[in-house]
Amino acid sequence: MKSIFISVWLLGAAITGMGLYGIAYEVEQMEKELAALEREITEERNKIHVLEAEWTYLARPERVEALSRQFLPNMQVLTAERIGAYDDIPYRPLPDIMDVLQSEKLAAAAGDQVTQ
Repeated sequence: MKSIFISVWLLGAAITGMGLYGIAYEVEQMEKELAALEREITEERNKIHVLEAEWTYLARPERVEALSRQFLPNMQVLTAERIGAYDDIPYRPLPDIMDVLQSEKLAAAAGDQVTQ
């Protein structure tokens, strides 16, 4: 009886030890994956920082103004006379929603007849 108890206890200890080894191995792999992801995030943040610096350099107002004079010579400064009022926009009434739905329904029915 005593030997059966010791055998069961040793078997349980062995199974527990193997389980702990498996868990420790998985944790180690996850830590390696986490470190790789953290390195990748750091690299991407550095790339974003460089891109922001480049954008700041390229979007300088004096540079944009010089480029606009060079490539858009006919472009004029927007003056108050060129800005219209809201009332100057012609009014176009929207179609009645029932007419739109009816025309879509007829179009769908015509499409079903063609496919049959």
